[in-house]
Amino acid sequence: MRKRAPPTRPPNEVPALPPRALGDVRRLVVKVGSGVIATRGRLRPKIVADLVYDVTVLRHRGCEVILVVSGAVASGFQSLGLSRPPTAVLPRQAAAAIGQHKMMAMFARLFAKHRTEVGQLLMSADDIENRQRFLSARHTLLELLARGVVPIINENDALSDHQAIIGDNDHLSALVTNVASAQLLVILSRVAGLLEGGPAERVIPRVEVDSDVARHIRRELSESGVGGMVAKVSAARLAANWGVPTVIADGTQPGQLLRIMAGEEIGTMFVPREPKLSARKRWIAFRTRSRGVLVIDAGARRALCERGASLLASGVRAVEGDFPMGSRVDIVDEERHVLAIGLVSYAADEIRRLRGRREAEIKRLLGYEYVKEIVHRDELVLLAP
Repeated sequence: MRKRAPPTRPPNEVPALPPRALGDVRRLVVKVGSGVIATRGRLRPKIVADLVYDVTVLRHRGCEVILVVSGAVASGFQSLGLSRPPTAVLPRQAAAAIGQHKMMAMFARLFAKHRTEVGQLLMSADDIENRQRFLSARHTLLELLARGVVPIINENDALSDHQAIIGDNDHLSALVTNVASAQLLVILSRVAGLLEGGPAERVIPRVEVDSDVARHIRRELSESGVGGMVAKVSAARLAANWGVPTVIADGTQPGQLLRIMAGEEIGTMFVPREPKLSARKRWIAFRTRSRGVLVIDAGARRALCERGASLLASGVRAVEGDFPMGSRVDIVDEERHVLAIGLVSYAADEIRRLRGRREAEIKRLLGYEYVKEIVHRDELVLLAP
């Protein structure tokens, strides 16, 4: 393992970390917004240097840090002769292709001052959808961390299209918390947190994951941003669903990351539910879309929600969509309430032939029997109580 060098700034400038209200955070994901990294088409090395220092201090305290960074488009559009960040897909892709290497060069140079290596990973929706690539990304991240390298992740903007793109780096950072099994997500942007409505604009320090905060969300975006506060709150809720707290805070101020980790009331913290899902089920739930719908009867609903049972063919009333074996589907009751999501053991046309039948009839109807369950309970995530 590469030996970590101590930070060059005097240690008495950094607050000591007391027992954290955040819990025992040994690994965290830090998403840095494009407005923090770049402004008016130029990178901001002083702000990034402060962030790099904070990351270095946390690493020396035994905390692993994964960075998810925006700013490729914001730092590359001027090289295309443009006066502002483009909104069309192709110019954004071209700007990202230029800006990504500029960003990485800056991060590599600043981390090198602390004798720390960095590694870049470009991710897209396909990396979350595909189980093999999901595991590959996880293993790569863990290998980099084990060898003392700081992973820097960005959405693959230069190649993404409307279908493949995850949406923005806020959402991507929430997905990365699952890929890396992190215990905390910090989203650093140019806003101080979620602001309470009204003239005072007070930062709301704590938000329960299921509370309604729509009236506090402004819809405008920064010049170079994608999702604004709507995307940040959505990402925080996504991470919170799986037991990961999120802090949204101003990343333009030095030392913010260390102050957050010290337990100071910086920004807005989204409080999660207790984590209850295995890594396998977390992956199922984090996949970006379902391929179809299974409508089930009241008996199957009771079996799933009350007994934690698998979904059998006898409980399926209807099949919507055309999907292959292994696809993620929504499982709904006859009133269209979404009860669960899961991975099917048979293709859509086969489930249509099996619906309402007993498991003993599978081989006769299909000519073979793979398993007895349409969705096994180990491949199913309940969404209803």
